Amino acid sequence: MRTVKILVADDEITVRAFIKTVVAKERLPVAACLEADDGLEAVRLAKEHRPDLIFLDIRMPGCDGLKAAELILADRPSANIVIVTAYGEFDYARAALRAGVADYLLKPVRPAEIAALIAKTAAAPAPTGAGQPPLVAKVEQYIRANLGHPLTLGDIAAAVYLSPSHLSRTFKHLAGQSVTAFVQDLRLAEAADLLAATHLSVTEIAGRVGFKDAAYFTTCFKNKRGLSPAQYRKQRPGWR
Repeated sequence: MRTVKILVADDEITVRAFIKTVVAKERLPVAACLEADDGLEAVRLAKEHRPDLIFLDIRMPGCDGLKAAELILADRPSANIVIVTAYGEFDYARAALRAGVADYLLKPVRPAEIAALIAKTAAAPAPTGAGQPPLVAKVEQYIRANLGHPLTLGDIAAAVYLSPSHLSRTFKHLAGQSVTAFVQDLRLAEAADLLAATHLSVTEIAGRVGFKDAAYFTTCFKNKRGLSPAQYRKQRPGWR
């Protein structure tokens, strides 16, 4: 059993302290326990540290758990996220599951539930990186290295020494989405980073992440993020 990194995002310090106490008392295999008191901080820490397991409270200031989960999954589709919610917010939990969250916990959370999730995460086969099965990690590595180029299923399959049909079936089973959807998620995540961090035009960014048509890129981005690229850029903190 390996040790894992976890991230606990909750605006109530008592909840974060409770989970840390469970980890210590049960001697769970946790190498690091990161903490965030709002959704944006959770997104930042998830991107920077790539924890193996993320606990997200539904209601947090600035950016709630559902939005934080959406942003984390856009950057890393295989992220292992558990939503923590009250009974009266069960519809939010169901929405989170449809969005790609792995599981949910109802408050008040029981120590046994926390221990079970951490133990399950620690018992998974040691990945090549970031909590992913080796094949998914290899596919992601190849895609990221070639984001600005046209990518076909055949290209990706050849890079990981599989037939296109075998890769398609196996990847869907491991990652929970098709290779094509995974490629687009990575393209849009990189585009979001460029929109936030650079002054490149939308057309330039579209080309850099592999979209030949800026209008189609804008449509895909808006479908994923709920905002056009220009709107997304304007609402980023500190943007000028």
